[in-house]
Amino acid sequence: MLRKPDLYKKCISLRKKGLSYNEISEHIDVSNSTLSRWCLSVSLTKKQKERLVEKKRNSSFIKSLKIQAIKSKKEAKLWADKEINKISNNDKTLLIAGVSLYWAEGTRSGAGGAVELTNTDPEIIKIMMRFFRNIMCVPNDKFRIIVRIGEKGNVKKAKNYWSKITKVPQKNFRNPEILKLKENSKSLKKYPCGMCRIIIQDISFKRKMLNLIEGFSENINALVA
Repeated sequence: MLRKPDLYKKCISLRKKGLSYNEISEHIDVSNSTLSRWCLSVSLTKKQKERLVEKKRNSSFIKSLKIQAIKSKKEAKLWADKEINKISNNDKTLLIAGVSLYWAEGTRSGAGGAVELTNTDPEIIKIMMRFFRNIMCVPNDKFRIIVRIGEKGNVKKAKNYWSKITKVPQKNFRNPEILKLKENSKSLKKYPCGMCRIIIQDISFKRKMLNLIEGFSENINALVA
């Protein structure tokens, strides 16, 4: 490629700032081989060289993470399709109940990679714990529980109560969320043990849960179409 003075000067200027060839090519439409030839005489400082080495390492690491994420998403989709196809087995009712309850009550949006569901009803919590354990095969050490209760509530009693309901040991409980209720609120009287939040901090289970919901949604829409 013939050297174009304006491009050449810009290239040299950017290289002197310590930019990599890939970074320079974002500003100049020139091949890396040309950039390498143009910048041959440009000396980088020790700090600039260290930055480029670190950037190369991070680039490989990020690429590896992206590949793992794509693989994990595919595996989650295959798993969800398989579970939905097993709908005629003995776990049919639990599968439908778990997906439906999470679809209505669980956390689906947000940047976090956690499965989360909060409720005051112990029967709903029991069903969801059975669903997580029996259908999604979540190991016990993955569960984290948060008690959400009014500031005048008995935290110790609430922890004991939800530990029995979830069958999760209190060592797996996070710090409770203390709620400031209005003076005339009847919430604590109605729910003396507050709310139970189930958390599974694992992106792979979040992907499985979302794929189950998507699969159910597609099946339902196909029926009513």
